[in-house]
Amino acid sequence: MIAATQAPPFDEERLRAAIGPRADYYLRRWREMDAAGKSLSWNWAACFANMFWLAYRKMWLALVGFIIANIAVGAIGAAIPALNRYTLVMMVLLTFVTGSWGNLLYRRQIEKLEASGATPERLRARGRTSPLALGIALALTVAAAALVAVSAAQQIRAQRAAA
Repeated sequence: MIAATQAPPFDEERLRAAIGPRADYYLRRWREMDAAGKSLSWNWAACFANMFWLAYRKMWLALVGFIIANIAVGAIGAAIPALNRYTLVMMVLLTFVTGSWGNLLYRRQIEKLEASGATPERLRARGRTSPLALGIALALTVAAAALVAVSAAQQIRAQRAAA
């Protein structure tokens, strides 16, 4: 476990402008992390809704990293049949990574944004949340699931026709 570094003092009003909804939750968590000297702080939303939480909180780089990690785990399982049975376990472990490190990643993003010297209006625009990004992530997930279902159905029909 890596100990959290003591963060420089930040303007709480500016942090609240950048965080938006649930600012009290995040500020309280970050204070607890500082008091305990820890980097890890559990976030249930980051664990169970990881990709959607990352999109909602505008954490684009972390979102891309999470997607690439999931693709890599799936590719490893597909390429090495002996590891395929561990794919689900590895994907569940990825959710624990986002749950454990989510508050720290979000803190770093918000503190970097706050330190940029942007006006409170600009902080609200660049920070906060994105219901649109959440909706897009949900729509893409549904579309991908539909494509997988259609492909599976076509394969089943082809196998039945061949038999």
